[in-house]
Amino acid sequence: MISVRQPARLWELARQLRLGWRSTASLFGSYYFGRRAALRKFFPDTVVIDLPEWGKIPLRTNPHDHVLLARTFVRQDYRLEASEVRRILDLGANIGMATVYLSRLFPRAEIACVEPSPYNVPLLKRAVALNGIRARVFEAAVGAESGTVDLYIAAHPECNSVYPVEGSLKVTPVPMIAVPQIMSEMGWDTIDDLKIDIEGAEKDVLRRNNSWLRNVRVITGESHVNAGYPYADLQADLHAFGFDLETVIPETADYGASFRGARQG
Repeated sequence: MISVRQPARLWELARQLRLGWRSTASLFGSYYFGRRAALRKFFPDTVVIDLPEWGKIPLRTNPHDHVLLARTFVRQDYRLEASEVRRILDLGANIGMATVYLSRLFPRAEIACVEPSPYNVPLLKRAVALNGIRARVFEAAVGAESGTVDLYIAAHPECNSVYPVEGSLKVTPVPMIAVPQIMSEMGWDTIDDLKIDIEGAEKDVLRRNNSWLRNVRVITGESHVNAGYPYADLQADLHAFGFDLETVIPETADYGASFRGARQG
């Protein structure tokens, strides 16, 4: 059964994003046809909506992507007050919404996008191409060291993880790459903006082989309490490298915190 509130929410999202009628129709179609497996054959697997202020955004036909759209472009979870941002590392790039957002916020920046899901990467690459973004896509999970790791593909497309996911649809091996290797391949000695949303792998990335954090200026991201790495621990680990974090959305018993911050000194 479809909630009578949902059409109003989608209309409001379309209004906030200033969508034209074609993009509004695509937003509604991707949500409603994505709710029922039997209906999906009557609608494209992906659509592209045009955000006048931000760019062209590929959406999957599912009942989830509109939430990511609202968080990225309406709530602006990755907004930063920073200048001279030239190097952005997007860990957990998903289908590229944050990449598009950050590229518009910092148009002179070069972006390294890291995404392990073979289902997300084609849309990420499409978002980069549609918007002419100066970015390189690394088709890999990020870890404390390079190698190979099992990726658990979740029913919810934002929840794929290198940690076991309850009700995962499948497990697939993917390459794993460490941040120092990414920096080396990009020719970077510093990272101006680190965006991190990697479904629990933060604990490994931020605690091991982590001296590269001294070369990061600002950070935005999400913690994942269900991975055994509460926000207080993440704060302490980043504080050790001089980061002063602002909590954007507090942690709850079920969901991690959203945060942003800068390294002092």
